[in-house]
Amino acid sequence: MARRFFMSTRVLILLCGCLICMICIITISLTCNYEEQFTSSRLQNFAPSILHKQQDMKSVSNLPSTYLAIAIMSSPSDTMMRATIRNTWLKLSSKGKATFRYAFPIGTKNLSLLLKEELIEENNSFNDLIFLEDLTDTYQTLTKKSLLSMQALHNMYKFEFLLKVDSDSFVRLGAFLKALKDIADPNLYWGFLDGRARPKRKGHWAERDWIICDRYVPYQLGGGYVLSYKLVDFFVRNKDLLKIYKNEDVSVGAWLAGLSVRYVHDPRFDTEFRSRGCNNQYIITHKQTPESLKVLLEFTDLIIELEYLVPIAQKFYQEALYLYCARKKLYASVINTGKLCEKEYRIRPSYVYDWSVPPSMCCTRQNGSNIP
Repeated sequence: MARRFFMSTRVLILLCGCLICMICIITISLTCNYEEQFTSSRLQNFAPSILHKQQDMKSVSNLPSTYLAIAIMSSPSDTMMRATIRNTWLKLSSKGKATFRYAFPIGTKNLSLLLKEELIEENNSFNDLIFLEDLTDTYQTLTKKSLLSMQALHNMYKFEFLLKVDSDSFVRLGAFLKALKDIADPNLYWGFLDGRARPKRKGHWAERDWIICDRYVPYQLGGGYVLSYKLVDFFVRNKDLLKIYKNEDVSVGAWLAGLSVRYVHDPRFDTEFRSRGCNNQYIITHKQTPESLKVLLEFTDLIIELEYLVPIAQKFYQEALYLYCARKKLYASVINTGKLCEKEYRIRPSYVYDWSVPPSMCCTRQNGSNIP
């Protein structure tokens, strides 16, 4: 009797154990399914980054078409800058998506959860961010970011030309599109060309791996330049073979060296490391100086508020405000007068690229000339 009772107890315990295991398995399964659905839902907010991976094998003919794809380089925290661009120069053309499409590529690797959430909300509102999940977005990764951005747009759209432009540049979009149609070429590499720059060997941008020659090969300066689809396609197909230098504009010039490229130097690209001033012929202008932004006087209250911030935050917001005011000023001028400048001025002279001499002698600035 005792033995039978003991056996019944063991069976009961075994059955209870099995029941508990089944409950655990069901619970874990439901939890995993929930997490998978949740993760999938969150990843849909990063659709652009996933999209360009999934479309790698798709035919170009199946992609949405546009004439010009624009990659606007901004850092993850540049929310104010992106808002300003959307509300200024991106409105300077009434053409639709068949003419141009734009995106703000952003590296999302190692970002804080809070910043990721903010970017998701921004993308939910505007649907114009491309999340580069494998990229940590820093100054040191700008070259890789440009290459990944080109790859993303290449896999998202069927375009004829790509404009890479910095967030601190201003594009007269209508005039730019007209100029592009006039100069269009299937091998086009268009911008403000330099062939005499010496490699930096010290400091933040030192190129210690540059061994090609004692100068950088000719390259379009990085504030903004245009590449044809054929050249972008070459980059994408050969990305694993391309040498990544610290300077992204130098890298692009090096990647194109030796290819059949139509180099076009255009002084209407004010895209050097600082602006040459303001000229109504400019179709892109880069890095307006604070000295040129007298419009800041209209923002006295904002300037006063900055005084209460700690110095490092004060500097950050001052720079953001300068750039914001610069774009609003240029946008207002184009809208109200059809001209870029309220008054033209020159900080330093420009040049026309001389193709008859070696690259190291290409670019003599001419004081008193009418070159933009």
